Amino acid sequence: MSKRFDIVLLDADETVFDFKRSEKAAVSETLRHFGVDPTDETVALYSAINLGCWKALERGELSREDLKPTRFQRLFEALGAPEADYYSVNENYELNLSHQSFLLDGALEFVQKLREHCRIYLATNGLTVPQTGRFSRCAIRPYVDGMYISEQIGASKPEKAFFEYIFRDLGLTDTSRVIMLGDSLTSDMLGGRNAGLTTCHYLNGEEPSHSDLCDYEIATYDEFWDILFE
Repeated sequence: MSKRFDIVLLDADETVFDFKRSEKAAVSETLRHFGVDPTDETVALYSAINLGCWKALERGELSREDLKPTRFQRLFEALGAPEADYYSVNENYELNLSHQSFLLDGALEFVQKLREHCRIYLATNGLTVPQTGRFSRCAIRPYVDGMYISEQIGASKPEKAFFEYIFRDLGLTDTSRVIMLGDSLTSDMLGGRNAGLTTCHYLNGEEPSHSDLCDYEIATYDEFWDILFE
């Protein structure tokens, strides 16, 4: 069998990190700190608001700095909670999130095996404090060659500039042996397509999208080996 790719750009949250579990733990701790009861409904509302803010960031409608307090301001207003210093709320949340390093089932074994064949770089739209903190604590760290975070780069997936930064940093002129593997159509797959990369959509329990943005779609990590090797 011949190998088709030498480098895997691997999305972090909901591709290898269990972000939903991490988010629930972190936001619950933050809300308790600021006197808000973290019921399941409240945490779910935050998750929806946060996702909407990140989608707005991807579309260029919200800056990264505005996203941080805005998501909590919208949550507190929706709950009718007392007004707070939303920058402080966000700082507390980012710190709490930095301590959560849960992985999806099978992610560690997948990354361990993948590292035997490829260089692996995490490519994430996350924020610096939580992502670096979680990465430093997670079991996949010894098998990952590096991490690229949008806040540090100054550009976000799906912007072509995000990927061009990575290519320059790695000294890549030929990207034909690089593949983008991630769970998001609007950031990972669109971003990979914008950068001219082969794209592989990790479904993570979702139904196949059959999107033109995806060269491949996989339901399990094991399905990736048929893509990596001819």
